[in-house]
Amino acid sequence: MAKHENDSDQKTMSRRRFLKASGTAAAVAGGAIAGCGGAQTAAPTQNARDAETTPAAPAESATETQAETPKPKIARFRPLGRTGFDVSDVSMGCGHIAEANVVRYAYDQGINLFDTAEGYGRGDSERKIGEAMAHMDRKKIFIVTKLEIKDGDTEQTLLDRFDKCQERMKTDYVDALYMHSVRDPKLVAHEGFHAATTKLKADGRLKHAGISCHGPDEKEDASMSEVLLKAVEDGRFDVMLLTYNYLKAEEGEQVLKACKEKNIGTTGMKSSAGHIELSPFDPENPSEGFQGWIDYLMEEEKKTREQAVAAILAQREIFQEEIDKNRPALDAFRDKYGVENTQREIDLASVQWVLGNPDMHTVCVSTPSFDSLDQFIPLSGTELSPRRAQLLRDVALARSHQYCRHGCKTCAAYCQRGVPVSKIMRYTYYYGHQHREKHAMNKYAALMGRDGSQCFGCTAPCRGKCPHGVQIQAGLINAHGMLTLV
Repeated sequence: MAKHENDSDQKTMSRRRFLKASGTAAAVAGGAIAGCGGAQTAAPTQNARDAETTPAAPAESATETQAETPKPKIARFRPLGRTGFDVSDVSMGCGHIAEANVVRYAYDQGINLFDTAEGYGRGDSERKIGEAMAHMDRKKIFIVTKLEIKDGDTEQTLLDRFDKCQERMKTDYVDALYMHSVRDPKLVAHEGFHAATTKLKADGRLKHAGISCHGPDEKEDASMSEVLLKAVEDGRFDVMLLTYNYLKAEEGEQVLKACKEKNIGTTGMKSSAGHIELSPFDPENPSEGFQGWIDYLMEEEKKTREQAVAAILAQREIFQEEIDKNRPALDAFRDKYGVENTQREIDLASVQWVLGNPDMHTVCVSTPSFDSLDQFIPLSGTELSPRRAQLLRDVALARSHQYCRHGCKTCAAYCQRGVPVSKIMRYTYYYGHQHREKHAMNKYAALMGRDGSQCFGCTAPCRGKCPHGVQIQAGLINAHGMLTLV
């Protein structure tokens, strides 16, 4: 995938177009603009009931807007565990927000849970929510933010950081403060965090404590279920955010069962499995990943370019054996579904699959733009159609070997260079599926060389160790080309 500016930025609506799309009139006298109305529950439109029809683009005039079928709104709400809040079944993941009007638009269509974090865009996500806050009924929304527990954090350091989160979001209180991306069960009982949340609750600035977990990044990290089941046992967490999708369901369902018994609110992330497409190797016009490999062999192993290319071609033969092994299933899938727009339909079906489990109270979808909201909101209140259910079964057969499971660490035990495979593959998910290219590339750069470049001169003891057949070395080299800042 080529490096480019965020697609959502290119598609962002103007303020004028937003007001038309949301059915809100603009008052031109004195330059005033009318605010958005409150979120309302609406009966599902035909588009929402169908759930396989993409909503039409917003009209370009007020007259056309009034003549259109109303845009689909959130059609189903579920109790968010013991919080007492009825949450929209589709909620907004705020890892990146193109502009504050996107938040207002989501709210206007009925989304009422906004999931952000201190680290999303270095506070930019919280600031965008703060810009939209004056246009939303605060009592009708559930705001989540997160703090990653750092070495040396105390009650006071966490209170100081929370102050800044609250200031950016321009709110008197936050509905839930999460421990962010926990990988060690011992952290669940962090004294500073629990002291801080106790004080914030007493001061009326916080309602609930929560926790999120992607699963392990390093081979010494605990599994997602180990962390979250420990949090259930702790008893002080009212809400949890966990990875859950049709190719990684068993561990999530274990956590959901425990949460149901304790009436803990559940929110799902990483609903789409994602997949790795290996770049072809053209010696005359290599991808960035393969060019990095050529450069490594020439600089570190003193090979000529011809020798470097020959070495890569020899290694590619091994990759090709694996590719050929899986080609019949992939070819059958492409013959049946084609390639155009298939990934988008897979993403929509993946969200519907999660919505089908009533124990998952809301699915948190990354929706940075108006267009992405228009894709996912119509899924609210719908069920997975037989066609889409079959699509996911076919994807599982054809692409299982292309999905590096979130939070899996099986292959990491065989890596002699300490490459955090799962973490890197999560960054490719941010890049390719959440359209957070800059964020993913900055995260990758922060690995400081503990990355896919380590695979260039490696004999790949990880090869064949993935229980799902993922080509680890090839995938990491591919990821390196995708994520490297140039």
